[in-house]
Amino acid sequence: MIKKIRDFINRSISKGSKTKNTYYIELLEAPDGKECAICRLLVISIEKYIENLLHEFTMDSVSRREIRDSFGYCSKHTAQFIKVTENTNQRLSASIVAEDLANSFLKHCRKAVSGLSTRGIDSVNKNSSCPICTYYSKHEKLYISEFTKGIRKEEFLNKYRKNLNICMDHLKKVTRSIKDHSVLEKILEPMIAEIESIDLELKNFIMKFDHRSNDKITEGEAAAWIRLFNMINKK
Repeated sequence: MIKKIRDFINRSISKGSKTKNTYYIELLEAPDGKECAICRLLVISIEKYIENLLHEFTMDSVSRREIRDSFGYCSKHTAQFIKVTENTNQRLSASIVAEDLANSFLKHCRKAVSGLSTRGIDSVNKNSSCPICTYYSKHEKLYISEFTKGIRKEEFLNKYRKNLNICMDHLKKVTRSIKDHSVLEKILEPMIAEIESIDLELKNFIMKFDHRSNDKITEGEAAAWIRLFNMINKK
């Protein structure tokens, strides 16, 4: 299903864009902003995945089996599935998937009640991996790979330095695969500069609490701790 959906998405991309890797182009063209570019692109990718499932693959036997074997999605992706379904008004497709899951669950319940199953309904989750989590993990690795290779290119480096944000979680994953210290310096330089600026404001804020200080605390200093925690928050 993952390959089918990615192929479906790629067919909608213009021929001119195919001269470069799709993931690299998406990173390069990601809008500036406070949100991590990789996180945002993954959200869009998952939304497309769900939309294509609802539009094209609801009746596909392989897709249905993947959902059935994992007994639906994890809580995070269930919420996203519901949101996309409501936004696209694809309640019929979602109901077909849900009815399939209901039948599967009832089948396991009846086996447990009749004594045919020695594990109760524990065998419901034959494959505990959420299909969307699997899709997410695969494409996260591809975005990270392209980010790592892209940072060596002048056009991408300029984009990153201007305002291509990356969260701490993805920054760690990117830097983990880089052995070249000069490349690491290029990636970490903007983050180091920002944290040094925050650290200075934190020091000033703490110092101004000294009873001997008459200096007024600025708004930036008062909110510096929030900015730091937002920068280093974990998923």
